[in-house]
Amino acid sequence: MMDPTLVGTAGVAALLLLIFSGLHIGLALSLIGGVGMCLLMGARGGLDILGSSPFAVAASYDLSPLPLFLLMGSFALNGGIGAMVYEAMSKLLGRLHGGLAIATTFASAFFGMICGSSLATAGIFTKIALPEMLKRGMDKKLSIGTISSAGTFAILIPPSGLMIIYCILTEQSIGRMFMAGFVPGFISAFAFSALIYIRVRRKPSLAPLVREGYRLSEKARALISIWPIIFFAALVLGGIFAGWFTATEGAAVGAFGTLLFAVVKKGVRQTQIPAALIDCMKATGMIFLVIIGAIIFGRFLSVTQLPVNVASFLSDAHISRAAFLVSLALLYFVLGMLLDSVAILCITIPVVFPVVMQLGFDPIWFGIFLIKMCEIGQITPPVGMNVYVAVAASEGQVSLEDAFKGIMPFLACDLCVLTILIVFPELSLWLPNLVFGS
Repeated sequence: MMDPTLVGTAGVAALLLLIFSGLHIGLALSLIGGVGMCLLMGARGGLDILGSSPFAVAASYDLSPLPLFLLMGSFALNGGIGAMVYEAMSKLLGRLHGGLAIATTFASAFFGMICGSSLATAGIFTKIALPEMLKRGMDKKLSIGTISSAGTFAILIPPSGLMIIYCILTEQSIGRMFMAGFVPGFISAFAFSALIYIRVRRKPSLAPLVREGYRLSEKARALISIWPIIFFAALVLGGIFAGWFTATEGAAVGAFGTLLFAVVKKGVRQTQIPAALIDCMKATGMIFLVIIGAIIFGRFLSVTQLPVNVASFLSDAHISRAAFLVSLALLYFVLGMLLDSVAILCITIPVVFPVVMQLGFDPIWFGIFLIKMCEIGQITPPVGMNVYVAVAASEGQVSLEDAFKGIMPFLACDLCVLTILIVFPELSLWLPNLVFGS
């Protein structure tokens, strides 16, 4: 009889080996989980779980908001909402020191309220903002660093696909999780803006002042022009929080609303509905494959009792909560250098979450901590996906070296924000507790 804990440990090691050898994360999770269960439960038991899990995940109603929110983001991209937001923010904030970079930061934050993809946000604002920033003489590293870093707000500010995945894997409330993301998301935006302002004040050559001025009436019209984001965010998120409709219904309302807006604004042909649907299907298929693998791998780990044994070990060792968090942050920082955010969640949650609950952390707060770490991973070399997307979208205007140099101050700023969220967990929990009760 094989020792389950030993099999579980070997399975985790084999999983990492397969991932780093280049096998798709979803396939690696499924393979290791399936083989492990066959070893521990017999071939029939293991194959039964392998056969039933894909359908159970794909048919799960709880996962239905995910593709609908992705579709909402696709229609928002095609509807030109990102360009509208950037134009409005640049008129409102452009004359500040580093104003265009600050405008890009807040435009990304607001756009994240209807687009849950950080990669899409980084790509669209590279197209929109980078040419204008470079034309005004702004430093290349500051420009591309701002765009790459601010794009990560889309996974922290709801509706976020990563939050939905976390809630599915941990059986938490999507509504509470969405509410918890607002304050940390906008704290990050204000922190980035303060960083930009201070850097430019100390070194004005980084971003020459914008000379054009706008009358108060023009600024008011610019502010009014971002009504689609405010309206759709209020409709979707407000409706979910008020109980008017479920997360799935809210996502469907948001997707349909952004489609109507895009068609009215740009016409059916320019909206490129088939392209948006295909992009959504590709992203959904990739994410669902990883989630299916994570469910299979999670069931394998539950059979091995490895998470329970780790939790018991840490409890008996009387490790402090602070030491555990520091160790966890270092682990996720390293994983963020090597893997994408969905993979990180799906690999680690089956092992880490039972320990987190054993140590008495709030699961909603931990979700914000985890997503903030994934956000940092999106810009951490060598696999900072936001950086690669932004450089590719720049079409040769900036180099990868410039981009990675440019994100370093923002990476340090993100770590400071993370520290604040750890020291003051009520910043993440105040809003969900206010809306839903403690």
